[in-house]
Amino acid sequence: MALPLAIALAGCGGGGNELGPAEAVWASPDAVKVGAKGSCFVGIGPTVHVYGGKPPYVLKNAAPLAMSLDRARVNMPGEGFTLTFNGVCLTDMPITIEDAEGRLLAVPISNAPI
Repeated sequence: MALPLAIALAGCGGGGNELGPAEAVWASPDAVKVGAKGSCFVGIGPTVHVYGGKPPYVLKNAAPLAMSLDRARVNMPGEGFTLTFNGVCLTDMPITIEDAEGRLLAVPISNAPI
């Protein structure tokens, strides 16, 4: 009797994700590079907008001494967060964006002299 049950499960796909692949989280811009003449930039930087996945999106800053975010969470697709730079040089330090389903996106941030 166990054999027909196994065949029935195999025939229906085994109960996987019938909705297809989950939509990826993405950001615009997908990377940020700033700088100032002869030094690293100090001041308000760009706003990064978040799309896809399942909101809300939680933000994690890998370099809080070098930059700050105007929020820790983005509630809706298309909303964004603004970076403020403290003049500390950095290369490809990520802001990690995690959606409600646990999907992750790292946006690399660089601040270097021009």
